[in-house]
Amino acid sequence: MDDNLTDQQQAELIKNWLKENSKFLIGGLVLGVSGFFGVQFFQQNKLKEAEMASQLYSEIEFAVKQQRLSQAQSLLQKMDTDFANTPYQDQGHLFMAKLFMDSVDYENAILQLEFLIENSTEESLQHIARIRIARIKLQQNLYNEALQILETESMGSFEAKYEEIKGDIFSKKGEFSEAQAAYSKALDLLLPGEFDYEYIQMKFKDIQSEDLNEAEASKDGNA
Repeated sequence: MDDNLTDQQQAELIKNWLKENSKFLIGGLVLGVSGFFGVQFFQQNKLKEAEMASQLYSEIEFAVKQQRLSQAQSLLQKMDTDFANTPYQDQGHLFMAKLFMDSVDYENAILQLEFLIENSTEESLQHIARIRIARIKLQQNLYNEALQILETESMGSFEAKYEEIKGDIFSKKGEFSEAQAAYSKALDLLLPGEFDYEYIQMKFKDIQSEDLNEAEASKDGNA
């Protein structure tokens, strides 16, 4: 699975949040007819809250796309204050992380992604954040830190992506046997023709050649 969220996936996260909030509405119905207007008022407030959060999220998205860092930060602070624990807040931090990454401000990008790991209730976003931090650490040549951030009890449907980036890290470290094993595991978790399969397969074949060359060089050195 790709570590980027499609529009459909983003919509699904928001729909799930609204579904969770609707449980309170259903629970309110058992209070009886006397609580009917109270439930209606609560429901209207929740819908209004969702609309306001959606509007603020759109403003953050626009500010990020326009590379308006200060404006985006100010809007995100308002999101954190007024609409905490919503998918709009999660996506706002994900957008902000992208803005910092595009600006090569990796330290602040990592802070945004760490926020998601610690605060998001969506497991998929936690995985996406871990993977993106690992890629930043890889780009900074901080290989052990990159591997450390990938240590988690459950990788869910992102296991192939975890193994792929582990392969990338081991490859950069020159540990070709470990890289080959990671790529092989990633391929085992995917089906031929599935997203990223051919790309990982190409990296697997390249690392096989590197591993063979290393073995030949070692053999020649011992001759």
